[in-house]
Amino acid sequence: MNRYRVLLMNDIRSAGTDPVLLVGFLGPVILILLTRFGFPVAAQWLQVSYSFDLTEFRDFTAVLLIVTIPMLLGMMTGLLMLDERDENLISYFAVTPLMKRGYLSYRLTLPSILSAVLTVMFIICSGLIEFHAEILLMLLLLAIEAPWFALLVAAFSANKVEGLALYKIGALLFIAGPIVIFFVPDPWQWLGMWIPTYWPAMVFITGISGESLTALTYFSVGFIFHITILMMMIRVFVKRAD
Repeated sequence: MNRYRVLLMNDIRSAGTDPVLLVGFLGPVILILLTRFGFPVAAQWLQVSYSFDLTEFRDFTAVLLIVTIPMLLGMMTGLLMLDERDENLISYFAVTPLMKRGYLSYRLTLPSILSAVLTVMFIICSGLIEFHAEILLMLLLLAIEAPWFALLVAAFSANKVEGLALYKIGALLFIAGPIVIFFVPDPWQWLGMWIPTYWPAMVFITGISGESLTALTYFSVGFIFHITILMMMIRVFVKRAD
């Protein structure tokens, strides 16, 4: 446990000195506060000024913002892993009691836990949606998305500049899932099945519609899809780190 505590304290120090990492950590908290206090104000202003009912898009807004949480945490973790790879710290960890497996376990577990905790905070505090059983299934998928996005940034970037560029491209992919679910006609929605965020969004929308069995089906397929991507990303990262 002490081995992981050293890594955790180092992460906290890095986040405190690097503005980009700080955004990745505090971003979800700021998102929760803005949604809680900003959405009602924006909805009222749009209704009064333009007769536009923003509350009709409450579910879409909730899902879009929820999938942003693992994306931000994944970005933060991926950039930390880039720094550690560039400084040969991963090779150093490989010959310590932590070992490379312990390092990778820590790096993948921390964003998963933070993603689940902050998503629950969003659901409770945002005021946009109510908690229901299917939310737990969505939480599990989102918890897997954070580490695979971190590995995507770390494995395919040579430095932080490339990492940030890849993050921006990945961000478009993340928000595409909810957009497909809510705005693309049914016959074409299956084109979005290759987008990871498509699956938690489908679990959410079928869950709030009372289709528990359908939500469980989407979760099962999405879980296999997410685990497959995660395993692929781990292999690529380990190969590049060596």
